[in-house]
Amino acid sequence: MQLGDARSAYETLSGKVSDIVRQLSLAGIAIIWLFRVGSDKAPVIDQSLLRAALFIILALSFDLVQYLVGTVTWFLYFRYKEKHGASETDEFLAPEKLTWPTWTLFYLKSAMMLVAYAAYIIPFLVKKFVA
Repeated sequence: MQLGDARSAYETLSGKVSDIVRQLSLAGIAIIWLFRVGSDKAPVIDQSLLRAALFIILALSFDLVQYLVGTVTWFLYFRYKEKHGASETDEFLAPEKLTWPTWTLFYLKSAMMLVAYAAYIIPFLVKKFVA
Protein backbone atom coordinates (compact mmCIF):
# COMPACT_ATOMS: atom_id res chain seq x y z
CA MET A 1 0.00 0.00 0.00
CA GLN A 2 1.21 3.47 -0.80
CA LEU A 3 0.55 6.63 1.17
CA GLY A 4 -1.68 7.87 -1.65
CA ASP A 5 -3.83 4.75 -1.23
CA ALA A 6 -4.41 5.59 2.45
CA ARG A 7 -5.31 9.18 1.56
CA SER A 8 -7.68 8.01 -1.16
CA ALA A 9 -9.34 5.63 1.33
CA TYR A 10 -10.01 8.26 4.00
CA GLU A 11 -11.12 10.84 1.44
CA THR A 12 -13.57 8.37 -0.10
CA LEU A 13 -14.86 7.22 3.29
CA SER A 14 -15.21 10.73 4.73
CA GLY A 15 -17.13 11.79 1.62
CA LYS A 16 -19.45 8.81 2.07
CA VAL A 17 -19.97 9.67 5.76
CA SER A 18 -20.90 13.22 4.76
CA ASP A 19 -23.44 11.85 2.27
CA ILE A 20 -24.91 9.56 4.93
CA VAL A 21 -25.14 12.41 7.46
CA ARG A 22 -27.16 14.43 4.94
CA GLN A 23 -29.42 11.46 4.16
CA LEU A 24 -29.97 10.78 7.87
CA SER A 25 -30.76 14.45 8.36
CA LEU A 26 -33.50 14.32 5.76
CA ALA A 27 -34.80 11.03 7.17
CA GLY A 28 -34.83 12.51 10.68
CA ILE A 29 -36.78 15.54 9.51
CA ALA A 30 -39.25 13.21 7.77
CA ILE A 31 -39.68 11.16 10.97
CA ILE A 32 -40.28 14.32 12.99
CA TRP A 33 -42.83 15.51 10.43
CA LEU A 34 -44.51 12.11 10.28
CA PHE A 35 -44.99 11.83 14.06
CA ARG A 36 -46.29 15.31 14.73
CA VAL A 37 -49.76 15.39 16.24
CA GLY A 38 -52.43 18.02 16.40
CA SER A 39 -53.70 20.00 13.45
CA ASP A 40 -51.80 21.58 10.60
CA LYS A 41 -52.45 24.97 12.17
CA ALA A 42 -51.24 23.87 15.61
CA PRO A 43 -48.90 20.87 15.27
CA VAL A 44 -47.46 19.34 18.42
CA ILE A 45 -44.09 17.61 18.27
CA ASP A 46 -42.86 15.22 20.94
CA GLN A 47 -40.14 16.78 23.11
CA SER A 48 -37.58 14.09 22.23
CA LEU A 49 -38.15 14.72 18.53
CA LEU A 50 -37.69 18.45 19.05
CA ARG A 51 -34.36 17.71 20.70
CA ALA A 52 -33.46 15.45 17.78
CA ALA A 53 -34.34 18.31 15.41
CA LEU A 54 -31.88 20.57 17.25
CA PHE A 55 -29.05 18.07 16.73
CA ILE A 56 -30.05 17.52 13.10
CA ILE A 57 -29.95 21.27 12.49
CA LEU A 58 -26.55 21.43 14.18
CA ALA A 59 -25.27 18.55 12.02
CA LEU A 60 -26.45 20.24 8.84
CA SER A 61 -24.99 23.56 10.00
CA PHE A 62 -21.61 21.95 10.73
CA ASP A 63 -21.78 20.28 7.32
CA LEU A 64 -22.29 23.62 5.58
CA VAL A 65 -19.61 25.35 7.64
CA GLN A 66 -17.18 22.48 6.99
CA TYR A 67 -17.46 22.97 3.24
CA LEU A 68 -17.38 26.76 3.48
CA VAL A 69 -14.27 26.71 5.68
CA GLY A 70 -12.61 24.12 3.45
CA THR A 71 -13.36 26.10 0.30
CA VAL A 72 -12.07 29.36 1.73
CA THR A 73 -8.99 27.72 3.28
CA TRP A 74 -7.92 25.96 0.10
CA PHE A 75 -8.67 29.00 -2.05
CA LEU A 76 -6.54 31.22 0.19
CA TYR A 77 -3.76 28.63 0.24
CA PHE A 78 -3.94 28.32 -3.56
CA ARG A 79 -3.67 32.12 -3.93
CA TYR A 80 -0.77 32.19 -1.43
CA LYS A 81 1.14 29.52 -3.36
CA GLU A 82 0.31 31.18 -6.67
CA LYS A 83 1.58 34.57 -5.49
CA HIS A 84 4.79 32.92 -4.31
CA GLY A 85 5.54 31.51 -7.74
CA ALA A 86 4.06 28.00 -7.63
CA SER A 87 2.71 26.69 -10.90
CA GLU A 88 -0.21 24.29 -11.49
CA THR A 89 2.15 21.32 -11.83
CA ASP A 90 4.44 21.97 -8.82
CA GLU A 91 4.61 19.24 -6.18
CA PHE A 92 4.54 20.33 -2.53
CA LEU A 93 3.20 19.31 0.86
CA ALA A 94 0.50 21.52 2.35
CA PRO A 95 0.73 22.26 6.08
CA GLU A 96 -1.23 19.73 8.12
CA LYS A 97 -2.84 22.54 10.11
CA LEU A 98 -4.86 23.55 7.05
CA THR A 99 -7.07 20.49 7.43
CA TRP A 100 -7.69 20.75 11.18
CA PRO A 101 -10.75 23.05 11.00
CA THR A 102 -12.52 20.94 8.38
CA TRP A 103 -11.77 17.67 10.17
CA THR A 104 -13.02 19.17 13.45
CA LEU A 105 -16.27 20.18 11.75
CA PHE A 106 -16.51 16.74 10.12
CA TYR A 107 -16.32 15.05 13.54
CA LEU A 108 -18.77 17.53 15.06
CA LYS A 109 -21.42 17.00 12.38
CA SER A 110 -21.03 13.22 12.67
CA ALA A 111 -21.33 13.40 16.45
CA MET A 112 -24.45 15.59 16.24
CA MET A 113 -26.13 13.04 13.97
CA LEU A 114 -25.18 10.17 16.27
CA VAL A 115 -26.67 12.04 19.24
CA ALA A 116 -29.86 12.85 17.31
CA TYR A 117 -30.47 9.21 16.47
CA ALA A 118 -28.97 7.38 19.46
CA ALA A 119 -30.38 9.63 22.17
CA TYR A 120 -33.68 10.75 20.69
CA ILE A 121 -34.98 9.25 17.44
CA ILE A 122 -34.24 5.56 18.02
CA PRO A 123 -35.55 5.56 21.62
CA PHE A 124 -38.68 7.42 20.42
CA LEU A 125 -39.30 4.85 17.69
CA VAL A 126 -38.65 1.92 20.04
CA LYS A 127 -41.11 3.38 22.56
CA LYS A 128 -43.64 3.97 19.79
CA PHE A 129 -43.46 0.55 18.15
CA VAL A 130 -42.11 -1.87 20.75
CA ALA A 131 -43.53 -0.68 24.03
